[in-house]
Amino acid sequence: MRAISSLNVPLGTVFTWVKRYGGQKYEKLVELWGRAKELVKGKVVTKVVDEMWTYLYKNTRAFYKWVFTCYVYTKLGVYLIYSVGDRDERTFREVKKYLPEEGRWVSDDYNLYFWLKDHTVVSPVNPNESFHSSLRDRLIRFKRATKAVNRSIRSMMYSIALVLWERRLILEFVA
Repeated sequence: MRAISSLNVPLGTVFTWVKRYGGQKYEKLVELWGRAKELVKGKVVTKVVDEMWTYLYKNTRAFYKWVFTCYVYTKLGVYLIYSVGDRDERTFREVKKYLPEEGRWVSDDYNLYFWLKDHTVVSPVNPNESFHSSLRDRLIRFKRATKAVNRSIRSMMYSIALVLWERRLILEFVA
């Protein structure tokens, strides 16, 4: 968005593009996640899950929102699934519903993950942290201390979808 804003494109136009194009990319991702669940059965090696926080700004109040990300390592390739919401089981279930049961879970020591079958706790450094850092670099609205804020969960989800397509973290073996 920073690159687009340097071209003197009105911010409202940029948000319209994100809604339209990001919405299309997000819907395509959800479709691919659904197809991949069946395709990767028996081929999942590891699922690395983590979460990052960001702000959602509504009615002059800021709320913490969480982006749960899960790298799925399969014999066919690697892809990423994510969900945005509160830091609770419901948001994590949005990620989990697109994943087959088999495969080792790897995460930090957040208590939500302890009930997962075949779970391993690792140090805070994992591939998800690199992706979270990349999101904060590419999307100023995800930085921790900024005047730019997210105004809807949908715009957050669409923006992340655009980054996934840009970084080719989509399911190319399904698409």
